[in-house]
Formats: sequence, C-alpha cells, structure tokens
Amino acid sequence: MRKRNLSLMSTVLAAALSASMLICAIPVSAADASTVVLNGKEMSLDDLIKNAKEEGDLQSVGMPDDWANWKGSWDAITDTYGITHGDVDMTSAEELSQFAAEKDDPTKDIGDIGLSMTPEAIKQDVIGTYKASTWDSFPDWAKDPDGRWIMTYTGSLAFIANTEFTGGKCPTSWEDVKNGDYLVSVGNVLGGAASQVAVLSCAIANGGSMDNVQPGIDYFKELAKAGRLDTGDTTSARLASGEMVCCVGNYDYSVLAWRDNIVAENPTMELDITIPSDGSVTNGYAQIINKYAPHPNAAGLAIEYLCSDEGAINRAEGYARPTKQDVTLPDDVKSKLLDDDLYKNCTNISDVDALNSACAEIAELWEREVLPLVLVKGRADR
Repeated sequence: MRKRNLSLMSTVLAAALSASMLICAIPVSAADASTVVLNGKEMSLDDLIKNAKEEGDLQSVGMPDDWANWKGSWDAITDTYGITHGDVDMTSAEELSQFAAEKDDPTKDIGDIGLSMTPEAIKQDVIGTYKASTWDSFPDWAKDPDGRWIMTYTGSLAFIANTEFTGGKCPTSWEDVKNGDYLVSVGNVLGGAASQVAVLSCAIANGGSMDNVQPGIDYFKELAKAGRLDTGDTTSARLASGEMVCCVGNYDYSVLAWRDNIVAENPTMELDITIPSDGSVTNGYAQIINKYAPHPNAAGLAIEYLCSDEGAINRAEGYARPTKQDVTLPDDVKSKLLDDDLYKNCTNISDVDALNSACAEIAELWEREVLPLVLVKGRADR
C-alpha cells in the first residue's frame, strides 16, 4: 500500500461496519432543512443529493478500503444513493499531481491528504470548496475557513510495547522510556512523517516546542549513545516477530490495528498501548474535493456523509478518532479506542507551516547529530 509511511490498517476492517449502520446515511428529515455550499454555490442538501444521484459515480484517490475503514463509508454511499465508487491508492503528493495533470480531462473527484500538505494544495489551486451542513460541529483547527479542506479524523503519537520486554507494562511517558533498558524504535526520521512527529512530541515533553526541537534531538542522542536506538522500519511484522519491542514512532490508529491483528494470530503476546503523558502531537488527514471533479455533486455528497455522525462512526471503526464534536459513539465502537483521558496533554496542530518547518529541521538535525551516533555504536558492537 502506498498511502503513507505507516503500516496498513487492519484488514479485518472491511467487515467492521454492521448492516444497520449502512441503512441510515443522511436522514431525509435532516436534508429537508439543511443547506450546503459547494464551490461557492449555496444549495439545499436535497438538491445536492438529487444532483449526485444523477452523476451516479464517485472516484477517490488515497482513500482505500482498508485505511480508517473507508470501506464502511463507500458501502453506505453506494447502498443509500446508488452511487458507484472506485479508488486509486496514492500518496498525498501524488493526489495533488493527479488533480493538476488531469485538469482538462479529469477522472478523480476527492482525496485524502496529510494535513501538512494542505498549504501546497492551496498553492497549486487544485482543490474546490465544500461546507457541509454539519460545518459548525467541527473545531476551527480541523477545517479551512473557506471550506477548502476538512479534517474529519486524527491520530496522536502513541507508544506500543511488547510488555514481556518492558517490565510488564507499556511506558507511559518519555521519561519512562528514557529510564528503561530496552531497544526503542522510532523509524526513519529522515523521511517518515510519523517518526518526525515522534521527535517533535518528545521535544515538547522535554520543554521544547515547534520552534525549538533541540530537546527532542538531544533525547534521542542519549538513547543512541546508550545503544538503545533502533532506526529500522516501524512495522507490525517486526513487532509480531519480537524484533521490535517498544515503538515510539507511530500513531494510535495504526498501533491499535497492529495490536488487534497480532493478538488475533498470537493470543499469548502481550501488547500494551498508551499516549505519552508528558507530550504527544495530534495530527490528521484532510479530505478535499478536486477543483476539476467530473462528479462535483457526488464529491460534495461524499464529504457530507464523512461529516455526518455515521461517517464519524466509520472512522472510529477504523481506530481513528473523529473530530466531529457532537457525535456519540456506540459503546462497541468506542471500546476500540483509547480512553479520552490519555489525550489531555496532546498538542493539536493549528499552524501547518510551523509543523512543516519543525519537521524539516528535525530531519536536518537528525542526519547531522543523531545518525552518526547510531552508526558509530553499530560499528563498535560488531
């Protein structure tokens, strides 16, 4: 899968959505009284639905069935409105390139891009606008004020540990990790977005900020000097094999899927997950409409559904945390997620440009200050 530098969501998500959830996409009574804004034009939700049904098709990019339970949403849209759907998986940068390259003969309608890519999407002028009828249910930090993107789900930097090697429990803070004696896996900080966010989270936990990432670099330098830093890929396969025992370089929705998949295959493996109590960063993905979409109304209706309670529940079924503030998750769905209390010290990204600058600086400092220590330690151990 090419979607991100993160492992796949659980393949069991394809069956996660119950039939009862597929029946009630957007209630007709709500549509009667609701208005939406598509590419600057205000219309009733009824008219949007009518127009979308006439278009009859929806083509997405970077929104595959097994990521964040997109399948649940596609099935609901098809079953409720008779709109067919297809997806081509690709990275955020590839999505924007496709929109631009096909503007004279477009084939794609909507996409899902990393929050850090939204300034580039706006700069390239390849995205349309849509404000759902539930627009006010989303916090300001999760949406563009002009409707160019909306972030319907997030992930937060999390720890996952094989507790056989970490003293019977997952470390609950960066301080706990530092005081341990096990190998710590952070991944590829030079190119992995989640790994860079791990260093940023660590910097914040140790008195730094997006403008001062040095405390995070210094922290990992100490781990490298102690021979405790693993910079290999952070994958579920390495965790399942025992090669990786404590991963600090991935998001909650990925590691929750890892845990359930691995334990299903190996019930005796004890895996524990937490959000570091002294510092974590919450990041996410933004849903966008192609400015040149061949099916603009179907694209708008898709975003409308993703912004509904049912859409939010779909994301939670895929271990992602919905940003819709007034949704109530069913108990069986909520049980898939970590407790809300664990997120009280998370930093929400409100300045995407600052995040991008911080991650670029982290990669530069990592290459200059941390990697040489890992290489030196590796040679000394041979």
